Amino acid sequence: MYGNVTPLLSVPCHPCCERQVSSFFVLVQPGPPAEPALTERLLQSLAWRGPDGQERWQDAQVAMGYAHLHADDLTRTPPPLTFDHQVWLAADIRLDERDELCRALQAAGFDASPADCDAKLLWRAYCAWETDCLRRLHGDFAFALWDAPRRRIFCARDRFAVKPLYYSHRPQLFLAASALDTICAHPETPTSIPDDLDEFAVADFLIHGMKMDEDGTFFRAARRLPRAYALCLERGMLRQWRYWDWPTDGRLRYRRFHDYAEHFQAALGEAVADRLRAPRAAVFLSGGLDSNVVTAAARQASPTTALHAFTNVFDWLIPDDERRFAQMAAQAHGVPITFIAHDDWQPYAPHPEVAQPPPEPVHEPFWSGIMESYRRAAAYARVLLTGQWGDEALAQETAPYLRELLAQRRMAALGKALADYFISDARNGFYALRRRFSWARPAAPSSALPQWLAPDFIERLRRAGYFERQADEPPIHPWRRCMVQALSRVHMANDHEYSDPAFTGALVEMRYPLLDLRVVEFLLAIPTVPACLNKRLFRELLKNRLPRAVVQRSKTPLRQFPITGYIQRHGTDWARLSASDQAQRCLARFVASNALRRKLIWNPQQEAQSFVDLSPLSLYKWMQSKVAST
Repeated sequence: MYGNVTPLLSVPCHPCCERQVSSFFVLVQPGPPAEPALTERLLQSLAWRGPDGQERWQDAQVAMGYAHLHADDLTRTPPPLTFDHQVWLAADIRLDERDELCRALQAAGFDASPADCDAKLLWRAYCAWETDCLRRLHGDFAFALWDAPRRRIFCARDRFAVKPLYYSHRPQLFLAASALDTICAHPETPTSIPDDLDEFAVADFLIHGMKMDEDGTFFRAARRLPRAYALCLERGMLRQWRYWDWPTDGRLRYRRFHDYAEHFQAALGEAVADRLRAPRAAVFLSGGLDSNVVTAAARQASPTTALHAFTNVFDWLIPDDERRFAQMAAQAHGVPITFIAHDDWQPYAPHPEVAQPPPEPVHEPFWSGIMESYRRAAAYARVLLTGQWGDEALAQETAPYLRELLAQRRMAALGKALADYFISDARNGFYALRRRFSWARPAAPSSALPQWLAPDFIERLRRAGYFERQADEPPIHPWRRCMVQALSRVHMANDHEYSDPAFTGALVEMRYPLLDLRVVEFLLAIPTVPACLNKRLFRELLKNRLPRAVVQRSKTPLRQFPITGYIQRHGTDWARLSASDQAQRCLARFVASNALRRKLIWNPQQEAQSFVDLSPLSLYKWMQSKVAST
């Protein structure tokens, strides 16, 4: 039980809503209190992200503030920063399974109601279980909590890194925020370019196109909290720990495949309903299965929500059939659709309506077109659904499950699984099955460093141990290894950051129903055959809702990189750097000077490798925008 709070305590608070969407900061500064001008500066760095109300509070050593975004009717009223003047809380939070949490709180002797806002339920959970409350919180969240009696800062981030959380810690300063720009807005955060850049992050970007450390940012003084991690600052000591990991012991077996489909439909329906309590919402819809299974669930779970689909298409720049298939799908769902054509964007052209550069570089020449997609969706609603991560959630992995059946001598089940495999995936034949059934791990591909990296930069990386880094290994799942490994990659955290308003410039919140814990636990517990074969589970749910052409459509990535289509028409003269400017001098710290003057050579037969050779230009354009904005 927490401090002076007694069970069944009801504290009067502001009228609250059920979903709280806020950008926030917390500043701990032992010694003289922070100047009001400083806390106002930090709050103003967030103001554009939360135009529907700002609030800040300051004590002797702690300052806290948030900027509120009214995402739907249930977020109309911002929450107070405290409910009892002992625990102060700033959060960007959207909780799932609220009824279950309320029952647990009531069983612990605390007053809790589903009518309480998410922030209040979080406060009650902390009062009941302190830092152990995290195992009972399901949903998307990042928060900072100040426990005044214990002089404790407690911060945490959700299991799938949907909500961002950054921090900076030095002996006389701790600053945490939901936006990297807020960390950088503190005058004691060194952000000069290139001196204060994290060279590991720069190397990752140039070689891989993104950061590869889940706790890293582009600035040495700023870190990001990894997914499913918490931190606690108490008595001057900072402690971090992982509070959740992938469950590997779930096991769900039905006699009929139809029962799996019904169970999944119910779980996905609950996930969508928890994310779609709004009179209107947008959805990124393609002609593929993942976004369509989410859209179908949304139409069923919340039929009164005015849903509008948005689809990115290419009409002439590269071959693309998405318009036709998405149109058929939207018509079957009964939702209006807006097509956003990306053919006319120029590489690295700034978006005409977004002045602020992203907090970190993005390796995507047509990023302004992607920003436009989010802005068009945001003009319709502030809630945006996506079917992202469906490929990873239904990763086709046959061998581990077949080996388990063989080890258990369940020959009848093994025979049926093999039959399902050959029926669903016969095109791969026996030899493909033998490769998948093999115990041997494939050899890691060897990749040479790009020749245009500066030799002294490579030497600095070598001395710092860059090439000896080891990624954390996820737990080994008995039969869903590919799913766990794919969803454990740093790509998830990076992609979610790219969907954040700091990168998109759009006031819209992306929501991921396929990353709901109920859905994830179900998918980890079921047998992979036949559910994951050719995404049969998704096709089963859509077969009576969409035209056969959409349901039976194979996975169809873009046939060509958009930049290839652009280069074929316009050449590569646009890829030249300025003759000599400050950004180029900054880039020369990492890229060989002779490479900066060399004309870009694009090989359409090796698009992926050629795309790597564009990363110095992506980094240069970001440096150029940051230098211009300072």
